[in-house]
Amino acid sequence: MAKKTSWLLSELIIGFIVSALVAGMYFGEFSFFEGIEYKLYDLRAKFRQTKKANPDIVIVTIDDQSITNIGRWPWPRSVIAGLVDKLASTEPKVIGLNILFTEPDRNQGLEEIRYLKQQYVGMMFKLQRKLKAAGDKRQMSEFLEAMSISEEAMDNDTILSNSIADAGNVVLPMFFAMGVPLTSEAEEIPELLSNNILSNIEETATSPAGQGGYPAEKGPDVTQGHSPVIPYELFGEVAGGIGHSNLTADSDGVIRRAVPVIYSDGKYYPSFVMQLVRLYRKISLDDIKVRPGKEITFGNARIPLGERMAMLIDYAGPVQTYPYYSVFDVLTDKIPPEVFKNKIIIVGYMATGLADLNVVPIGHNFPGTEIIANTLQNILEQKFISRPAWARSFEIGSLLFCAVLVTFLISRLKAQWSSLISAVVLLAIFAFGTYMFVKGGQWVKISYPSLLLLVGYTVIISRRFLLTEKRKELVEAESIETNKMLGLSFQGQGMLDLAFEKFRKCPVDDTVKELLYNLGLDFERKRQFNKAVAVYEHVQSADPKYKDIANKTQMLKSAGEGAIFGTTLKKTKGETVILEGAAAQTPTLGRYEIVKELGHGAMGTVYLGKDPKINRMVAVKTVRFEDDVPEEEMKSIKQRFFREAESAGKLAHPNIIRIFDAGEDYDVSYIAMELLEGGDLKDFCAKDKLLPIRDAVNYVIKVADALDYAHQQGVVHRDIKPANIMHLKDGSIRVTDFGIARIMASSKTQTGTVLGTPSYMSPEQISGKKVDGRADLFSLGVVLYELLTGEKPFQGDNIATLLFQIANENPPDPKTYNPAIPDCLAPVIDRALRKDPEKRYQRGQEMVADL
Repeated sequence: MAKKTSWLLSELIIGFIVSALVAGMYFGEFSFFEGIEYKLYDLRAKFRQTKKANPDIVIVTIDDQSITNIGRWPWPRSVIAGLVDKLASTEPKVIGLNILFTEPDRNQGLEEIRYLKQQYVGMMFKLQRKLKAAGDKRQMSEFLEAMSISEEAMDNDTILSNSIADAGNVVLPMFFAMGVPLTSEAEEIPELLSNNILSNIEETATSPAGQGGYPAEKGPDVTQGHSPVIPYELFGEVAGGIGHSNLTADSDGVIRRAVPVIYSDGKYYPSFVMQLVRLYRKISLDDIKVRPGKEITFGNARIPLGERMAMLIDYAGPVQTYPYYSVFDVLTDKIPPEVFKNKIIIVGYMATGLADLNVVPIGHNFPGTEIIANTLQNILEQKFISRPAWARSFEIGSLLFCAVLVTFLISRLKAQWSSLISAVVLLAIFAFGTYMFVKGGQWVKISYPSLLLLVGYTVIISRRFLLTEKRKELVEAESIETNKMLGLSFQGQGMLDLAFEKFRKCPVDDTVKELLYNLGLDFERKRQFNKAVAVYEHVQSADPKYKDIANKTQMLKSAGEGAIFGTTLKKTKGETVILEGAAAQTPTLGRYEIVKELGHGAMGTVYLGKDPKINRMVAVKTVRFEDDVPEEEMKSIKQRFFREAESAGKLAHPNIIRIFDAGEDYDVSYIAMELLEGGDLKDFCAKDKLLPIRDAVNYVIKVADALDYAHQQGVVHRDIKPANIMHLKDGSIRVTDFGIARIMASSKTQTGTVLGTPSYMSPEQISGKKVDGRADLFSLGVVLYELLTGEKPFQGDNIATLLFQIANENPPDPKTYNPAIPDCLAPVIDRALRKDPEKRYQRGQEMVADL
């Protein structure tokens, strides 16, 4: 009881410490952990994209095409004036010219003309009295007027100023140096900005007297700026509005927020976007009300403000979600005026080397002009991402819930239940946070409760696992002797697999090595050499040089010419009982010397053998029986095996393979039979390898004749198929595996296995009825059908479908597969494949006669 109390107390302390650390991170807002939350924010932002641009927003770009056709940047300001004129003529609601001109144009030619004009005027005053002819005075005045016209033509600043004034709805950008100024002296507000200040500021208890606002240290968090960089006075005086274009990034360098107003020296200045919205909605600056730390309202619209009085940008989609139009195309009238009518036009950089590319939640290399467009769309459509009023309460509640879960619940539950509950809670937090963000545009932080749950669960479960492992070591030490005794007991009873299973649970020390070595010898005695190898390799993993196991393992593993080591093998495709590493004595089965393996069959493995008494080469086939047959039943099966082999050995027909001998060597049963050189008829069942029709029919005649002979001797084959019909090099035919099917059937009755190859089985075989020679003739009919067409008469996607077709459906006309089949063969095939044995050929000779 004391130990359990101590255990729980230690885990309670761990849960409390982890909870306190994560809570400290949450309230401290450390940049690293906030970065994790930002990553989750960005992931959710990608799912929120609608990829639909506001149709009232278009972007005109100073792009590479424009640079190529107009000339390198900066262009003469008369070009920009022409652009403003073109755009203004299309009657847009507002033009956002996001290009900052801070100084007058430096035009050397204009300065020279002005100098000459000044000199010329002075000269005119001096010469005025001397000029008596009226014509001379008129000529001098005309020349002065021409100089004035040239001056106006070269004065790009005046041209641009006039264009901005004529448009009447152009918004220009400005920039602030961000942060608190280094000096406490009040900055002089440029006269140009006095008409671009927000004055409708909600007073608060913390507002300094007479300021209509407050510095950051005395009220809600604000974004501060100083030392504004403003447009050239000639342009600013005639602009429809001036707003800041500052982009502010979070601590990880990603731009997630826009700043609608910047606080500087006691004043609030609207952003470039706010000025665009103001002109679009046709409202004055006085109509915009700022509630610091809460919201900005104008008319029936509002902008929710978060930290630093910024709004979260809800990005509509990737780059070029908004339509782009080249400046060059606008100047050359390639864009219809309807594109810009009653729209908000944003003119900005997009050319290589000019565009400011930023990282945003939904991607990289995002142009600043399109950030402005996204912010503008959020305000126009009143679609925002915001921190709801209940966000902080939810986050603190989630932290408390996860803290309770980690501290009091996980420590008391088993690992599987604690992992399941933790996974469900974690999934619920992620699902809720994602749903609220994607569907509702409400951002709640989910990283902190998730982190608390993950770290707390990992620490507590890891500690529990480490302590449990120590206890397991003590328990295992106590069970080693038990496993040794059980292993020896199983080995003594002949249950070698169970003995190996117990010995493997013991550490491989000298005592266990000896036990395993003796077990490997027992496996060898039972001819289970693959299992002997497994035992020896287990010993080698601890002591590669123990006794002679290296040589034994190498000998047993070697494949090719070498020893046969009997088989109590499972039906695993590709298994062999011939192993490389020739033994000192030629391996034998009974009196037959085994030379090499010839191949695998469905019933066993075939080897090339030699009868040393008469120096005759034979084929030796080992036969596998089911392992789960009771011992008494197995004795009866083997007795029937030898009786069937004896019956098959009495068959003497030129088309039936001869059986010389049958026997048993230890637990390996085998049959010695005639060695044939050739292949089976499977080679001629493919459509591209079909035999000539005459040859196929002759082969089937010989098989039918052989079956008729065997049936008269009381032997039924039960597994006629192309693989059991050999064609020899001299052109003769041999039917193989007589009697083997019935022998194997005896060992399978316990498991209910349907014997034979399904595609060639007769209906009575499928039904489990007693079969006679007519079943073999049905199978021969299937073989004839396949040899003539290259297709099996009965086909199915699975064994159930195939068996149903054999029992109930007629096969397709063979001529549909091979039109060359003579009409006289169809009735033969049809009769051979009758479902009712009474309507089938009754003897093989009847089929021979028809063929």
